[in-house]
Amino acid sequence: MRHLAILGVMAVASLLAPGLARAESAQDLAWCKGDGSPTLEQQIGGCTALIEAKSGEARTRALNYFRRAGAYLRQQDYDRTISDFGEGLALDAGNAAGYFGRAIAYEAKKDTDRALRDYDSAIGLEPHNVMALSNRAALYADMRAYERALEDNDRVVALEPDQAAGYVARGLTYARRGDFEYALRDFDKAVSLDAKSAIALFNRGRVHFSKGDIDRAIADYGAAIDIGPKHASAFESRGFAYLSQGQIDKAIADYDAAIELDGKRATALYGRGTAKLKKGDATGADDIAAAKKIKPDIASVFDQSGVK
Repeated sequence: MRHLAILGVMAVASLLAPGLARAESAQDLAWCKGDGSPTLEQQIGGCTALIEAKSGEARTRALNYFRRAGAYLRQQDYDRTISDFGEGLALDAGNAAGYFGRAIAYEAKKDTDRALRDYDSAIGLEPHNVMALSNRAALYADMRAYERALEDNDRVVALEPDQAAGYVARGLTYARRGDFEYALRDFDKAVSLDAKSAIALFNRGRVHFSKGDIDRAIADYGAAIDIGPKHASAFESRGFAYLSQGQIDKAIADYDAAIELDGKRATALYGRGTAKLKKGDATGADDIAAAKKIKPDIASVFDQSGVK
């Protein structure tokens, strides 16, 4: 009875104040669109209300699904993300953003085949979609399909020749393929376009290290660290470079910084343990044990590097 009474009051209120009902609908639309900095829950709620109302033409209803899918994606609720993008695409099959968003969700779920198909669809609809081309290139690189990756990387660079990001991405593909000279060329170009590109400097440092140019590697790692934001991988990589030169104290300091940022980083723990043992600090064995507990085969990384 109480439930019915509440419904009755709400019905009367809507009859007496039709403007209030319109205001609530406007609020749903604003939240669904992301206007007014709503929380993700508010955005999802606003979109849900609009979806359930089933008002508007097909593309408008599709957009409500896409917006809710975007909120689910930010929540890392990938199944609901995929479902909503699918519902939206059923209403608006020519929406490249819908395929792109669903591809990201599939990629997060490690469903590479479906992710690639959706990136293909997005690019087919929008051949100049730089984000889709970049993401597809990264997927191909992960699959070691380097020629396909480079085709997409080249298209991105051609579309945005003055943007550092495209050169960084292509440099990474070349580096993964072992083409260090081409990788350096691209990282140099990226740095020339954006001297504050920490990712370009860090990855150029990695290539210098792979080529045996340790001093240049350390310089690039340091520049990336100075620019920020601080990442465990940059400190760890510089620490490893210092360790390879026998600069033990500097190596330990960088490993300390890396572990402070990521306490479960097995390679940093193992590296610090190795450095401590070289210095005669028996607690290094504790670091090595902790590293092996996280990653039992961690010693192989250092065996391959030649650093003992």
